[in-house]
Amino acid sequence: MILEIIYTKGYNIIDYILGGSYEIKKLSMLLPVIATCGLLAGCGTDYYTKDSTVFVAKNGSVISTDVEDFDTAAYKQDDLQSYVDKSIDDYNKKNDGSVKLKKLTVEKKKASLTMSYASTDEYTDFNGTKLFSGTIAEALAAGYDFKTDFAAIDDGKAKKCESSEFLDETGYKVVVYEGSSNLHVKGKILYASVDKVKLVDDKTVAIGDKYSLLASQTTGTESATESTEAVKADATEGTENGADDSVSDDDILNSVKQDNEVTFDFDSEEDNSAPVSYITYVIYK
Repeated sequence: MILEIIYTKGYNIIDYILGGSYEIKKLSMLLPVIATCGLLAGCGTDYYTKDSTVFVAKNGSVISTDVEDFDTAAYKQDDLQSYVDKSIDDYNKKNDGSVKLKKLTVEKKKASLTMSYASTDEYTDFNGTKLFSGTIAEALAAGYDFKTDFAAIDDGKAKKCESSEFLDETGYKVVVYEGSSNLHVKGKILYASVDKVKLVDDKTVAIGDKYSLLASQTTGTESATESTEAVKADATEGTENGADDSVSDDDILNSVKQDNEVTFDFDSEEDNSAPVSYITYVIYK
């Protein structure tokens, strides 16, 4: 859910950009609020993702990039930049937060916004989209019941399974996400919820209405013309975190092409006031 352009029907996005007095948490409903990583500048290298993706590190820090259509005739990048900068600054001052803007670009009528967060709690608070990362025991203690259909992932293949296969495993991590961006974890995915999920590679899933983990299988050798472009190999665990225990730019990898890219037409009469969201479980090691 990082760059989802969502608007509240009856309001003009320019009004918000140019001085609307609204709370920070509404950023995800006013602008391309970008919660996945891409186009990062680190060590002289730009990292690029074509589709909105949320990257979660094992320590719980997050980098997100949202990618959406952007009407350059109607909206100015400078106004968007000023609004995002002010929103981040206001949030950090009010919450003693550490949200950072990595990069904001507008190119070929596409806007891409990359931001970093110290924790999944901070991501959730800033964007209003729930994101949890921790052990299975911690997830259960937080109230997640794992009462959904699951599949075991082996060599790019998904096979239906029961949650009892992994609930007692102490060495597994889980990410629970209630958004619609791609989701990338820093480890090998072993299990995932089935509904609205498609396996991209062993570290990444795509989320969308037309997906079912058991209906769409990846082989690890998909061509570029098929559903996705796989995420490249992770950096080593020893270099995963920066000195401040946040995700370093070098850990952000090329992301994936998502089939169900969502676009929003500001002139549409359709009510898009509420973003689409799903509850997705990803268990990995």
